[in-house]
Amino acid sequence: MLVFGVIFSNQLIFSDAKYFASDSNIELISETYSIQSGNDFLVGIKFKLEKNWHTYWENPGDAGEGASIEWNLPRGVKASAILWPGPERIPVDPLMTFGYNDEVVLLTKISTDGNLVFPLNIKAQVGWFTCKDICIPQEGNVDILIEEGSFYSSDHQKEIQLYSEKVPDKFSQNYRVEKLDNKYFLQTDIDDGEHFNEVYFFPKEYGLTDYSEDQVYEKNQNSFILEIKSSEADLNLGEFQGVIETFNENGRSYYEISYPLSGETSDEQKSIFLLIIFAFIGGLILNIMPCVFPILSIKILRFVEHSENSSTQTYKFGIFYTLGVVLSFLLIALILLALKSSGENIGWGFQLQYPLVISILFYLFIALGFMFMSNLVFGSQFGQLSNLAQVKNESLESFLTGILAVVVASPCTAPFMGSAIGFALLQPSGNSLLIFLSLGLGFALPYLILSIKPTLLSFLPKPGAWMETFKQFMAFPMWASALWLLWVLSGQVDSDTVLLVLIGGLIISLSLWLIEKNTSETRWIKWIVRLFVFILISVSVWILPTQYSSDDGVNQTDLVFSEELLNQYRSNNELVFLNFTADWCITCKVNERVALKSQRVVELMKRRNIRYIEADWTRKDSVIAKKLEEYGRTGVPLYLLYPSKGKPIILPEILTEDILLEYLNELS
Repeated sequence: MLVFGVIFSNQLIFSDAKYFASDSNIELISETYSIQSGNDFLVGIKFKLEKNWHTYWENPGDAGEGASIEWNLPRGVKASAILWPGPERIPVDPLMTFGYNDEVVLLTKISTDGNLVFPLNIKAQVGWFTCKDICIPQEGNVDILIEEGSFYSSDHQKEIQLYSEKVPDKFSQNYRVEKLDNKYFLQTDIDDGEHFNEVYFFPKEYGLTDYSEDQVYEKNQNSFILEIKSSEADLNLGEFQGVIETFNENGRSYYEISYPLSGETSDEQKSIFLLIIFAFIGGLILNIMPCVFPILSIKILRFVEHSENSSTQTYKFGIFYTLGVVLSFLLIALILLALKSSGENIGWGFQLQYPLVISILFYLFIALGFMFMSNLVFGSQFGQLSNLAQVKNESLESFLTGILAVVVASPCTAPFMGSAIGFALLQPSGNSLLIFLSLGLGFALPYLILSIKPTLLSFLPKPGAWMETFKQFMAFPMWASALWLLWVLSGQVDSDTVLLVLIGGLIISLSLWLIEKNTSETRWIKWIVRLFVFILISVSVWILPTQYSSDDGVNQTDLVFSEELLNQYRSNNELVFLNFTADWCITCKVNERVALKSQRVVELMKRRNIRYIEADWTRKDSVIAKKLEEYGRTGVPLYLLYPSKGKPIILPEILTEDILLEYLNELS
């Protein structure tokens, strides 16, 4: 058996081992050389290991053992438990261990009373493992003398201060932990100005988690979710305890968390319940948005028009409409979740980054406006499109109307529900689907209530000529939405492409007019009209833009976002305002008109030489999407205000001139 020696505090200590760990030593250091009775101070066991060797944290992970310290203290002196610095992940394939490479200082707080005999001889016996390809158990005795006098900083004070900053603080934000199946889900809030690129959880309790499994980190706006695979062992722990490690451009930080796992209703469950409630309310609000209200109002008018229908038929129409809405929202949720799981940077409103999608929606809104002006769909002509019985026609129409309402609602949801839906997408899949289900039910509720209680229709005016006038008037909100979509499109393609899309809209309108007017009793004339309509619609589809214009339409100035430009300004310690925006983001445009472009704001930014950078996400841009993801966002707006040094400040999503001026004046 090989005998090896290691020098500890001028003593030669021997330990039985098969391998030798050279140059591994420990030292007891203090932040002060002298104290007064009653003072507290920090000491630390400094481990100096051979390069690329490591020792272990209090929970070593899949292998190893943390250091132990036995204190031998004078009368009137007490030592706290070890203040463990945040650990490192040390993979030893296929295992995962937690510890410290090369060097670490394990701190202890020393407290004293008023009856001390100086000098204080503080002694400790230390046991630890030194590991690389093999692990070697080691022991050492260390001591230090503390004199009487005023606090006198030692040569090690900065070193102790450095490691004291690595000792995890209590996490000050709200957080929740829920266990579902064989996984823990840690969800926590983040303060404005904080953003993490990575988060990892170190469990204090041995066997709590599966150390070798990857932890899935997802983030959104002001929160993040960490998915952690649990251990196969059934520990029945009352608390979920450990340390979370966060990482951003300023380095790593550590926070201590402790969350009860027992109880009938956890805070996580309460949080999910609130999200479901808010989604339901958001669905209700959607009904009064300009994209959706005409669809719902026309459908309600059909109730008024057919008020003689039996309550059973009316109830059936409401059920079919609700099914169309709910299934559409669930399908959207499944598509978005699938895209996110495949690594796509997807946020709510991403569909408006594609010229093809915008153009199709433009056609749809133009067509709906025309239909409101005519009797093509909502009049008698619709019944001629199918050989089904009238009840079946109405049921099918109700189902398709539900789908249509969801489709036309998508542009209107981005301004006020983008962040909420983005947050829903960061929940576990089951919770995400529940939130989208609640959104759909809230969206369908007004029509469903009227179908169940048709007596409520008595509060509406009696059927009459006013219904046709109102229906025609509803065409104008649809055309207004179409104009807005065309404006969004103009920021993505050149003027020639916009003209082609306008021509396509004209062709769609002509086609619908021919369908409505095709009342000839001659069979061959009907087929000629139908063939002509088919050709027209084919042309309108053929001219749809499938990609961005080669002319990006952006003036390439120093205001256009790039990582290089931002880093250049930051390296020069310049003040920077970074605006993440998009043409399809109504909130963004309102903020720009009300605050960003106000004369007082412009003058102040110019006077203080604040660099203004615009990150335009109108088009799909992976660089901007990745930057948004760094700050936990899946959509715009996002406003970052960079001081000359330090972390950026995240501004509110809704800006006023006074709010923005306050932030700019405080910038240093």
